[in-house]
Amino acid sequence: MPIPLPQQKIVAFASGGVCAFPDCGRSLVNHDAGSGGTVVGEIAHIVAEQRQGPRGRTEMSDEERNKASNLVLLCGEHHTVIDRNPHIYSVHILRQMKSDHERRVAAATERRLPPSPIALCDETVHSTLLRVSQLPLYVYSAECEYNERQKEDVRALIIYNGIPRDELLPFLLREDRLFAFQDLTALDNPFAKAANPIGALRILTEDFCSEPEGRRRFVSLLNSAIAKHCGRRQVRFDKEHHRFYFVPLEKGVDRTENYGTLTGRSDSRNVVWNPKKRSTGEGRPFWLHLAANLAFHQMASDQWCLSIRPERHVTKDGETPYNPKYVGRKVTSLKARMFNDAYLGEIQFWRDFLSSGKPRFILNFGRQSAIVETELLALQVSWEGVPDDTKAFSNQVFEEDLFTFGELRSATGNMNDDGESEDDFDDETE
Repeated sequence: MPIPLPQQKIVAFASGGVCAFPDCGRSLVNHDAGSGGTVVGEIAHIVAEQRQGPRGRTEMSDEERNKASNLVLLCGEHHTVIDRNPHIYSVHILRQMKSDHERRVAAATERRLPPSPIALCDETVHSTLLRVSQLPLYVYSAECEYNERQKEDVRALIIYNGIPRDELLPFLLREDRLFAFQDLTALDNPFAKAANPIGALRILTEDFCSEPEGRRRFVSLLNSAIAKHCGRRQVRFDKEHHRFYFVPLEKGVDRTENYGTLTGRSDSRNVVWNPKKRSTGEGRPFWLHLAANLAFHQMASDQWCLSIRPERHVTKDGETPYNPKYVGRKVTSLKARMFNDAYLGEIQFWRDFLSSGKPRFILNFGRQSAIVETELLALQVSWEGVPDDTKAFSNQVFEEDLFTFGELRSATGNMNDDGESEDDFDDETE
């Protein structure tokens, strides 16, 4: 029974006029000189046309045996090879050979249409950075007999009499000198018992940060200041993982904090808690602590910022460190379920907590201050967007009032006591 012509055409076109045997690639049209070309290919049956032929015992009707699905285009050499070795080239092998070859031909000859234009949306992308609008104008340095391993000895010598409650006293010990934002040239400065005021140096921040090592020391002083700012509110620093975390106010008791939400409502949330099993209400063998990496960064010569990166801290009972072997897996699992709106919600909590719901928070160093604005840095972009992320984020700006305005005037006014103009202020961003 001859193979119908339409079925022959289907096989020839699907095979691309090329032998389907692996790695053959022989063209099955021979372009002889002086002729229009000669077809040299052969159409082979996968299941033989006759039941007595190679692979012919497979159950299949006579009509199906001559359909394109049971036919494969080969050169004469390889047609002979498969028919002489039916134990090697079984029905299954030949069907896979045909499928693989025709798929490669289809991929190679597929018409490449230009990609459809991607629909872009205009959107405001919010960062996790807070702008630092004012830096200390000076860094002070004085001779000191204590080294880096003796910080506790220096702390014991700090003079707190007459120091306002909100004044922060970060310091750094390097190369037999103490560095601070307080005026170390004053005989009654808080560090006078630890560092010699005679010969103390006053260095412009711009000059101090002009070298990499000076910049690192300046950042260390700022990071130490934010650690003290947090410490006064019972938020501890985990040196090993470089993150701040809430601690319980009472042993064995969950801790909650009030804050302002993105919608302007007042709410509260757990910041230290013992998760409970849903089935029994029994406490799990670990405690979770709200945490964040807070760090100052220099973005440009006169631009600084404070970054907020939400984290989690894990303990056994609210105090005892959890086995670090398992902490990473737990924290990664928790953060993997934190999508954009939840992540920005955590940022909102931290900026509200750090500023007590004000437009900014001020790190007071006596006659100098660092001021961090609480509005998140943002930029307008035209992009594809994030699929299914349609929840709006308003980047709520905390309202200014007479008290916050007074605090700002006081902080910026202190910077001018030495006759410096406000144009000399360095901006900071996180």
